[in-house]
Amino acid sequence: MHGRNGKQAPFVFQEKFLKESQLRYPILLINGMFINAALSACKKALPAGCPTDCVAADLSGEDLSSYDLSNSNLIDARLDKTKMVKTNLSGADLRGASLKESDLEGADLSQAQLTGTNLTLANLRNANLLKTNLSGSDLQDAKLTSIDLTQTDLRGVILNNAELIGSVLNGVNLSGVEMVGANLSGSNMYQVDLNGAVITQADLSGVKATRAQMAGIWGSLSKLVGAELGGADLSGDVLFGADLTGANLSSSKLNGAMLVGANLSGADLRGADLSGAALVLPLPPGASTDFDYNQLTGEKLLVAMGNTVLSKALFDPVIFDLPESRLLPLLKDAVLQGVLYNDQTIWPLGFEIPDSAIYAEQ
Repeated sequence: MHGRNGKQAPFVFQEKFLKESQLRYPILLINGMFINAALSACKKALPAGCPTDCVAADLSGEDLSSYDLSNSNLIDARLDKTKMVKTNLSGADLRGASLKESDLEGADLSQAQLTGTNLTLANLRNANLLKTNLSGSDLQDAKLTSIDLTQTDLRGVILNNAELIGSVLNGVNLSGVEMVGANLSGSNMYQVDLNGAVITQADLSGVKATRAQMAGIWGSLSKLVGAELGGADLSGDVLFGADLTGANLSSSKLNGAMLVGANLSGADLRGADLSGAALVLPLPPGASTDFDYNQLTGEKLLVAMGNTVLSKALFDPVIFDLPESRLLPLLKDAVLQGVLYNDQTIWPLGFEIPDSAIYAEQ
């Protein structure tokens, strides 16, 4: 049937459309409107009773974006490579769950329990982690960019190679946490507790970590370029080969720190305490005046280093396994070109202030 202008009448067109598409999509006509049932069919059929009882549910690889899974029991659930963009998981119990490579961008995880959860390679950008318990979780290679973590429990987490660029970690307890190769550049870390943490090869460039607690850190080869570390406690740190160019270390505690091979060019050391710090390349006991580490290889090199304060650096597996082509260039005095110091700066006993250092009272 045709209308006045020769075009098919609406209901005839609808009937034809239905016949042509019925093999592709189930179509419903309700009150003159088309409803594509495929839109709902693409949603994963959750197990019976889920939510809220989703214990050990296997939802790997599914698209659960924008689902409401708040307060659900997801203990030991399999959610690997699951898409949960903007999903509501507030108050959910995900203890022991596996979320490897899951996409949780913009998800609400506030007050959720993720103790011991596997979140390796997970995307948590813009997620809400307010009062979330992530203690003991594996967050290796996870993306946590620009997230407020001030009220997140991160005790005992693993953050190796994780991305935390521009994150907020003020006052957070990260003592003893593994952060090898992590990127925390530009993060706010005022009064953060990093005592005993492992930040080898981590990037903390431009972090604001005034008065941070960072004693006993393993931070060899780490980048702290332009970091704000005024009043921070870095006593006893192993910063072998670290880059502290332009860092603000005024009134900081660096007593007993190992800084051989580190670059402190342009750093502010006014009022800093460097008593007992290792700034000069040490020689093995009984070494001759013409001793040169570059003449040693293999076990002989490691033994020679192990008989000095450099042994602290060798306890770090990353440094111990460095090829000699990368290790030998680090065996040099700390670079102090253009560092600022004043009468309140405490140097190691017997240390000769280099001519390249700049005296600046204010």
